[in-house]
Amino acid sequence: MIPELVADKLERLVSEFEALEKPIDRVKRLLHYATFLAPMDESARVSENRVAGCTVEVWLEVKMDDNGRMRFKADSDSEITKGFCSCLIWMLNGAEASEVLAVKIEDLAAMNLGPPIKAQSRVNTWQNVLISMQQRTSDLVSEKNGESP
Repeated sequence: MIPELVADKLERLVSEFEALEKPIDRVKRLLHYATFLAPMDESARVSENRVAGCTVEVWLEVKMDDNGRMRFKADSDSEITKGFCSCLIWMLNGAEASEVLAVKIEDLAAMNLGPPIKAQSRVNTWQNVLISMQQRTSDLVSEKNGESP
């Protein structure tokens, strides 16, 4: 079976959220996705794994497997942020580094998440977690190629 491309997963995710007319329904969907986030080992909740710039605590582990595919784990003290992380991990886990690096924050904006008051904070969370995933992916690629990150 051919793995689903990141672009296809992104399109499915955006379509799903766009179909939800009310902001509260989109938040409820994120809370639903939060339940799918695999628990992160307590030993991974260290400062090196913290995602900078988030208003809540977010931890992110990024590894490259033996086949050069990216593997992600994340956790947060916020259920909504866990939902964000769950969506991003579903979309990017197992992808090639180039696919991870190709995703743009603008691609996620169409999901139109959150009530207006909190929307900017939520957009920043998407952006910060995605940027952190991409930076750590880039660092692992550099390390694999014998370059300085």
